[in-house]
Amino acid sequence: MLARFRVATTATGVRRQVWVFVFDDLDELRRSHAAAHGRDYDPDDDVAGSVVIQQGFRWPSPDPGPVIVMRLWTGQLTASTIAHEATHVATALYFMDSIAAWDTRARTVLMGAHEPLAYVVGDLTERINDRLHRLRLHS
Repeated sequence: MLARFRVATTATGVRRQVWVFVFDDLDELRRSHAAAHGRDYDPDDDVAGSVVIQQGFRWPSPDPGPVIVMRLWTGQLTASTIAHEATHVATALYFMDSIAAWDTRARTVLMGAHEPLAYVVGDLTERINDRLHRLRLHS
């Protein structure tokens, strides 16, 4: 692992922290991701970034301090990838802090397959960021 740090947000009204692990070895990232999911390592897994809620997030109510870990690979440290993985974090935080009913039908979507949403956010972020750089409007 190349770097490990925490970021925090209070955007939902509750202070939540996210661990960010940065890997320069893609195979190491994939092994870490598999272990966090309790799965055997598969070298054919197409994982170049990941978000795992490792503990504390349990139905019917979350513990106050879930451990959310975002894994990033230096070979793909783009605005798109960071936004994509941040979208996975944001959907979990939104569900934990903003959806009152744990039995809501939205639970399946918010905690399940929201890859299309993450890809749209990542793609739009990358395109907007690129355009701002070309126009020299970035900071």
